[in-house]
Amino acid sequence: MIELAITLGLILSLLSYEVFGLAAGGIVVPGYIALQLSHPDRLAGLVGISLITYMIVKILGNYTFLYGRRQMVLSLLLGCLLANFSRYFLTINLESTTLELQAVGWVIPGLIAHWFAKQGIFKTISVLFVSSVLVRLILILFFAGALLPE
Repeated sequence: MIELAITLGLILSLLSYEVFGLAAGGIVVPGYIALQLSHPDRLAGLVGISLITYMIVKILGNYTFLYGRRQMVLSLLLGCLLANFSRYFLTINLESTTLELQAVGWVIPGLIAHWFAKQGIFKTISVLFVSSVLVRLILILFFAGALLPE
């Protein structure tokens, strides 16, 4: 199921870029997000970590030359570090549930932050969530309504 989700994410990401000229936060991102749509706390953590990564890169860009490959590598590195930080320090145990504000994946926050810088926050998040929901819908239809793994 994971392989199919990533493949569908690749296809929809490519289509959104070719048709609308908007990337869905990186070519593999919609597939991973589609598998996490039942965890809104993780999605909030992912968006938060991506925004923090974007802001750090933007601030550093005021003092250094950050364009192209350098900006991409720095975004991926910071996103990876902050995602790992979120796994260890942003899990909150409540009486009735556990709130996991951790980011999804290792490189996903950095990819999203990179596209925030290239095309804007609102456009990136909009295309990302539309693509992810479509991937999830196709997965549900393909597996005849079977629940996706948690």
